[in-house]
Amino acid sequence: MRDSRLPYKAIGLLDEISSLIERGGYFGRLPVGVRSVEMVTPESIRVMFIDRVDHNLLYQVAIKSGFSVDARGYAPRIIDKGNIVARVGSRSDPGADRNIFIYIFPASTNLMSMYTRVIAARHGILNPSTNKINMEKLLKYNLKVIGLVEKYRKNRYKNLIRELKI
Repeated sequence: MRDSRLPYKAIGLLDEISSLIERGGYFGRLPVGVRSVEMVTPESIRVMFIDRVDHNLLYQVAIKSGFSVDARGYAPRIIDKGNIVARVGSRSDPGADRNIFIYIFPASTNLMSMYTRVIAARHGILNPSTNKINMEKLLKYNLKVIGLVEKYRKNRYKNLIRELKI
């Protein structure tokens, strides 16, 4: 007798964030462990989880991914070459510490703040002389940042993901 359940298709944060950037929204099933994903600004995305963020696990994933961590007296921040790439939500944020905010580069210089332009130039993503974006470097950087939160999600909710696959 055949199992009548449909096969499970893993949905990741990259799928959701890509749809959010390209189409302004995502209307499919959310990745396991994620309550919502919202574009706060063209440079920041809030990922709200069903549980509070496990700081120790996030630190481990960040360090293994080549980032550093700053948690001196405020919500933890994940740092790459002196720049904040992600942070845990604080009490003043909707959803508080169930959130991880990620900071990515928009694909248009018109959507970049002056601060983001400086960081993009430092990373070789933006040529300040021509105002042209190196899309390969932009995508590589953004994937690295999104990948950090995806690795955290997969580690945090691996038991739930495994149950869905069965």
